[in-house]
This record gives sequence, structure tokens and C-alpha cells, in this order.
Amino acid sequence: MSGNERNDTTIDFNKAKIVSTYRDLNKSISDNNDIISRLTRRLQTTLDCSDIIHMFASEVQTLVSFDQMKHEASNQSPITIGDKSGVHSCQYNLTMDETELGAITFSRKKRFLEEELSIIERLASTLVFPLRNAKLYQAALQSALRDELTGCGNKRALDASLHREAELATRHNTPLSVLMLDIDHFKHVNDTYGHLAGDSVLRDLAATIKKCARGSDLCFRYGGEEFVLILDDTDANQALKIADRIRQSVEQHTYLYKGKIIPVTISAGTSTFIQSETLDSLKERADKALYSAKLNGRNQAVSSELNDTLTTLPISHAH
Repeated sequence: MSGNERNDTTIDFNKAKIVSTYRDLNKSISDNNDIISRLTRRLQTTLDCSDIIHMFASEVQTLVSFDQMKHEASNQSPITIGDKSGVHSCQYNLTMDETELGAITFSRKKRFLEEELSIIERLASTLVFPLRNAKLYQAALQSALRDELTGCGNKRALDASLHREAELATRHNTPLSVLMLDIDHFKHVNDTYGHLAGDSVLRDLAATIKKCARGSDLCFRYGGEEFVLILDDTDANQALKIADRIRQSVEQHTYLYKGKIIPVTISAGTSTFIQSETLDSLKERADKALYSAKLNGRNQAVSSELNDTLTTLPISHAH
């Protein structure tokens, strides 16, 4: 390989068996305690991709020196080990059952020998099953915490996230607020346009919420037509303004289903965390504020702390 060349190899261990040409490695493979067996056992002790890659790199380094190793996969941040990449590199694409498991790239200043490439290929065979298992585990975990219809977090994810955010708010002495919102007369939507239309409205509403919420805001479907947002570093005034910004965005959005326009509005309630209260109390106060918005005529936002209702706040005032 020249300095600008990259040795790209796709390794599918269901279809091919990589045989090392490195004599010492071949000799050690027959020993149950060799590096392959040891590495295989180590990689099976975790379902964390980062841990798997770091374990793998440490074992490779005992046989083949490199300046940098990188693992890149879709829907995952790159994992890089080593500060500087070298001019010589080799890359291996990992697949199993037509599932892409990413690519590993090694680089260093001097050229890789053929024997060293064979070692890397042989060791790479130990990565496939652990990476696939980790990927399946992460997918299952995300599915268990995500609402299938809207793509928002579900109630289980809400409880875990709210607990974490409350701990951070307490530790750093920063405000934390909760925003609950509910579609007005949603039963009428289902009865008039059908449940498929109702599902379409829920999906569009979730997209509208995410579009006008801040990047740090966390959105969850709490059940039925009710959604909850966790607003970090947000006091009572800010929470009410965010709630009304979302309310106005929903009211102004056109919800279409099979060519029919479905009028949609929401009511919202907010509460701000008091460090002496429980998280159930925080959610209960937001729910009561939401209930007040419903009683007061719907299509409005109410704050638990401010005893205030917003129905006409200009969007430009929200932040």
C-alpha cells in the first residue's frame, strides 16, 4: 500500500473463513488459551459497542502496532482510539446476515505487512457476533423506550429521563419544568374522521411539537392524545411561553387526512420543579394546570405557579 492507498476489505464471516498466513498466530490458535479465545471471551462480557471496540483494539495492539483505530457505523458516533492517523491505512467492512456492522480502520506511519494484515483479519472475526448482539440490544432498548406511532419517548422513558433531569437540576441548582399538553376534543376527531385519521393527527402533532421545541427539550407520549415535555434550565415564565408557542404552532398548522382538513388545537399545563417535592407531585401539578386550561375553554396554556393563562401571546416573545 502506498501512503494514499487504503486496503478496503469486506468481511462476511457467514460466507468466508479468514485463514491467517502468520505462522506464529496459526500455531497459537490450536491453544484454547490463545489470543483468539481470550478475545472472544472478553468481547462477550458487554453489550456496549464502545467497550467492545476498546477491548478489541487493546488485543490487536499486542500483535500489530498502529497509531489510530476507528470504528464507524450508521446511526452511531465514530469511536476513535489513538490521537493521530498515519499515512498508511487498512479498512475492513464488517457484515453478518447482510447486516452492516460498520467499518474498522487502522492507520500508522509505516506500511502494514501482509502478515500483519492477516492477523487483523483473523482477529476481526471475533468482532462480528459481539457487535451484532450489541446492535440488536440497543435496537431493542430503544424500541422499549419509544412510542411506535409517534417516535416520541414513551411513559417508561419519561420516568427515567425525568429522574435524571431532576438530579441534574438539583446538583447544579438550575430550574426544571414539565409541560403537559392534550389534544382538544380528540374523541370527536376519531368519531368524525376515523381512528386512522386520529393516528395521523397524533403523528403530525408530534412532528409539530418537535419542530417548535428547543433542541434540549425532551418529548414523550404520555398516553392517548397526551404528550409531556421535559424543559431543562427553564423557569416558570419560560415554560409558559414555550407552552403557548407550541399551542399557537399547532393551531396554525394544517392537519390533512385524505384531502380533509382536520381542525386541531391543544391545551397545555406547566409546572416547575421544587426540590423538596416528589416527581409525581411535579407531574400532578402540571396535569392540574392542564385540567384548568380545559375547564377555562381549551386552546390555552396555564402555569401551575403563575396562576396565569396564555391564549394570545405572540410567538416572537417565546424563547
